[in-house]
Parts: sequence; C-alpha cells; structure tokens
Amino acid sequence: MKKLGSAYLDSNIFIYAILYKGELAEKSMKYLRMASEGEFKAYTSSLTWDEVVYAVRKVAGIEESIKAGKILLKIPFLEFLDVDHAICEEAQKLVEKYKLFPRDAIHAAFALKYCDGTIISNDADLDVVELLKRIF
Repeated sequence: MKKLGSAYLDSNIFIYAILYKGELAEKSMKYLRMASEGEFKAYTSSLTWDEVVYAVRKVAGIEESIKAGKILLKIPFLEFLDVDHAICEEAQKLVEKYKLFPRDAIHAAFALKYCDGTIISNDADLDVVELLKRIF
C-alpha cells in the first residue's frame, strides 16, 4: 500500500473494531494502529460519533454505547470534522450523481474535501464515486 498523507475513517472502521471479531475487526484495528502511529493523518466527522454510539447501543446496550462514545471522542490522533452547510451541499451533489445514501454521501464529501479522496471503509457502495479512493 502506498504511503497515505491523510485519510477519512468511515464509521464502520470503529464499529468493527469495537463490536466484532475476525477479519473485518482485524483490518479495522490495523488502520487505527497505523493512524495512532502517525502513518497518516486521520479524520472523521461528528456524524461518525452518532453512528458508532447508535450501533453499539443496538448490539451491546446503553452502557457500552456510552463507553464507546467517550472513548471515540478522546482518540488523540483523530480529528473530528463538523457537518456544515457546505459539506451538505457537496453531499447533495453526490446523492444526485451517484444515488448514495445521505450518510455515505457526507462521509464521501469529507474524504474528497479533506483527504484527497482517500477513505478507509468497508462500504463498497462508495466505489461508484469517481474521485474517491476507498481502502480496506
């Protein structure tokens, strides 16, 4: 794999790392370790917090989701980006052009704007976006 300057971490990376075992969890942990060791600058969005806490709550319960949310917010190597009007406008364009789900479009818009189109995600739905480089 070529050296990454920066990459956007999709919410599924955190969800696999927190909730599951096996290949997907191991790959997710590998990317989190790489980011923690400074191999690339890691970004995600405030939307990721929502998705992670929701998924953990559904699978593991409220107390585990509270813990997961706290941990996610304290990851020192991770920069959170805010969903704002400009990102929503870019996401809207992606929804119209590629028929993405809204959340996928928001994550893709962030990767395109802040990470030269690089996103670390298991979501193959993102592969339709021409300038997006999905890694997993």
